[in-house]
Amino acid sequence: MQLRLRARLLSTLTALAGFGALPVTAQNPASAASALTALGRPANAAVTVKFDTAYTGDTPVEARDASAGSFSVAQFGAEIAVPLPPVGGTLFPILSVRYRHYALDRDPITPLPDRLKSLSGAFTVFSKLDADWSLLASVSAGVHNADSGFSSKGFGVGVLAIASRKFTPNFGAGFGVVYNSLSKGTGRIMPVATFNWTPAPAWRVSLGFPRTGVIYTFNPALDFEFTAEADFASFYVTADPLPGGRNQPALNRTRLEYKSLRVGPAIAWRASPTFSARASVGAVPMLISDYHQRHYRVKSEGTAPYASGALEWKF
Repeated sequence: MQLRLRARLLSTLTALAGFGALPVTAQNPASAASALTALGRPANAAVTVKFDTAYTGDTPVEARDASAGSFSVAQFGAEIAVPLPPVGGTLFPILSVRYRHYALDRDPITPLPDRLKSLSGAFTVFSKLDADWSLLASVSAGVHNADSGFSSKGFGVGVLAIASRKFTPNFGAGFGVVYNSLSKGTGRIMPVATFNWTPAPAWRVSLGFPRTGVIYTFNPALDFEFTAEADFASFYVTADPLPGGRNQPALNRTRLEYKSLRVGPAIAWRASPTFSARASVGAVPMLISDYHQRHYRVKSEGTAPYASGALEWKF
């Protein structure tokens, strides 16, 4: 089942393609994008602050072939990335800190925590090896807990390494691996692949994991996108969210791996060189919460709507 899930994700989700998000965190390899983009401009590198939010509508779920109620998710994230002075003119480091918070509005019979949250820091290095090859590597550490407070049980270390090559002016690719010490399932060690193609000046196509999409540049300030992307992380669960629940094992003192797939259109607006915004809507056809150590999975039975937004400042 884990192999089938991994194949499903790898075949449908997007790449770090185009390298366009914020710096890497312990559990968010998709954010390798901005680290690569920003650090590719060391002379103009700036402190970056980003806020993002998303809402996934009420989703019926099942566990062990039985109904497990439903839940919706409201999430919020904040991140700051600070570039450091180049080392030897070839290595460009960056420090970042990120906070993520998921609030679950769940039915009384849904065996999931009310809250999931994480606080992590990352050290990322970008190097331009030659005219065609570049390398990005990151090490991150943080705490990722369910329920109220943070604890050492939720401590996790993440490692990311990506090598990319520009084969032609219109085509490039990158390959690498992500490791997450807190995960006990498919997210522990995952391949990262990106293929980036510019078939025409206004069009970009990105294929890979964890984001795939087609982007049309309407004008220098506005992009239209259609993407499929993954949102996933692992958390330590201290207390059983549904003690004594029917047809389930004890869910205390274990780890929860949260995974969702979002598909839909988006608009990205660059209001100025220092401020940009992005908004998207669409559907969540897959939402899985997996207690791997207890062999217990809570998965969506249908498709839920979602909406998301993000703001980014550079200083």
